[in-house]
Amino acid sequence: MITDTKIKILGYLKTNGQARVSELADHLGIGKVALHRQLKSLVEIGKLTKSGSAPKVFYTLVTISPDQIKETHVLLDKYFAYVDPTGQFRDGLSGFRSWLSNVSKSEQENSLLSQYIKDRESANSLFSSEGWIDATSNVSATYRSDMNLDGIYYSDFYSLPTFGKTRLGCLMLYSKQSENRDLIAITAEESKDIINKLIIEKNIDAIGYLPHSILRKVQFLKEFAKKLNLALPIVDMSKAYPGKIRVAQKTLGKLEERIRNARETIFIDKINVRYNNLLLIDDAVGSAATLNETAKKIKQMGIAQKVYGFAVVGSLKGFEVIREV
Repeated sequence: MITDTKIKILGYLKTNGQARVSELADHLGIGKVALHRQLKSLVEIGKLTKSGSAPKVFYTLVTISPDQIKETHVLLDKYFAYVDPTGQFRDGLSGFRSWLSNVSKSEQENSLLSQYIKDRESANSLFSSEGWIDATSNVSATYRSDMNLDGIYYSDFYSLPTFGKTRLGCLMLYSKQSENRDLIAITAEESKDIINKLIIEKNIDAIGYLPHSILRKVQFLKEFAKKLNLALPIVDMSKAYPGKIRVAQKTLGKLEERIRNARETIFIDKINVRYNNLLLIDDAVGSAATLNETAKKIKQMGIAQKVYGFAVVGSLKGFEVIREV
């Protein structure tokens, strides 16, 4: 809530550019203890920036330059989306403001936009010059001597701290959950350039789409494959369980459980053709257990010499399970 005192503080700073507590106290005629409470509140809601340390502390208004506004719009249009509680898909600035409203932080728009720029640019610094995220070294550190993938890549992160799911994260999750062919088509269109670059870069001569654990009328990867329409042979694989219960990877908490699940439930059709470089495609990378175990089977069966993995999205921090997918 913006009180009369807060309005006066903001007005003074708009006129004078900056101020110390002593200046504001003299101007407003209030005690420093009460003033500190007001200033702390304005900093927390993103109206002010506090700089320096006692006894020289300055307060200034949070402002965004025209260049920052333009940059923010570009980043939001490309990377941000939000699905509101009624199922409306909103991207760009509209989506950001819808998210702010839902988390009751509309008053912090300027400061959170500034934070989004920093966080998104930090995330983008992890992209390769080719435009994809190379997670090979991180996955190799997880599996060490049992690393079977020759490379693993994804188009974007599934989510960012504070701001939640990225645009591609939203598209992938909600198109899959709602079995929405239109959203799957958009997801495929926004992933196609990266996949085609990988195919050229790695001399891919065959594709494999990982089978889903949960049965749906519209299976994300089957529809995704149709929309991509890649002109390469497809190695067929299926999911079959020894027991009667279909156990999804996202329900398993331990890495060992996810590895066993992938090892004992994914089956690859026997073929007489041998490929040099095969690309496995999945919707999301968490631990990469499914991709890694499938790559192992493909190599053991002599289907391909090298196996690469691609997912639409992957985790930013470590390789924890993405439990929503």
